[in-house]
Amino acid sequence: SRRFPETFAELLGATMKEWRWVLRRLFVMLLFFVWMYTLAEHYCALEGEVSREVCVLLAFTASMMSISVSQRFHRGIQIIWNTPHRWRYFQIFGLFALLFYMVSLRAFQPELWASTVDEQPWLAQLHQVHMTIHSSYLGALILSSMTLLYLVFASGVIFLFWKTSLRVPTVADVNLLAETSPVHSNSGVSSQCGLCQLGLCLDNTSM
Repeated sequence: SRRFPETFAELLGATMKEWRWVLRRLFVMLLFFVWMYTLAEHYCALEGEVSREVCVLLAFTASMMSISVSQRFHRGIQIIWNTPHRWRYFQIFGLFALLFYMVSLRAFQPELWASTVDEQPWLAQLHQVHMTIHSSYLGALILSSMTLLYLVFASGVIFLFWKTSLRVPTVADVNLLAETSPVHSNSGVSSQCGLCQLGLCLDNTSM
């Protein structure tokens, strides 16, 4: 029998045993990070350097993108689509997208596209609003709060995906487990468990 890790020590132990899976996820995350970093160097670099804050945001975003291309995530989306609660998850996704765009607004400094405004005068009002948000205390406070919420939300999603992607073996009858495993049962799950509806309670066949 296999269960979710219940302690941090069990989680680390299960992670070490699934080191091949960990390396695959880290490799995909690294590819996304390098791709976004090259874009940040071109569009968001001040004096030729990308700020540490932007690097941290890119690391979290790369982790989320790595999760989004996994088989487990795609299976979760399929399950969500067939549940009556899918609109609730769409609203959560919309909130996360809003946080991401607000964080991008904070990372993208107004000075970086000032020259574009000179070439495209119709962007002048938008640039003024952007500069006002960055220069005002209230705007800076709102953007900082959005950044904090994004980091908290992304950290929770990454940890949830990490913990529910691994299993710890127990002493239960393995043959009984094989007969009752979700792999051998019907995919129509009527559980109201949010993890089940997200596809996170699946066996590691969807890792």
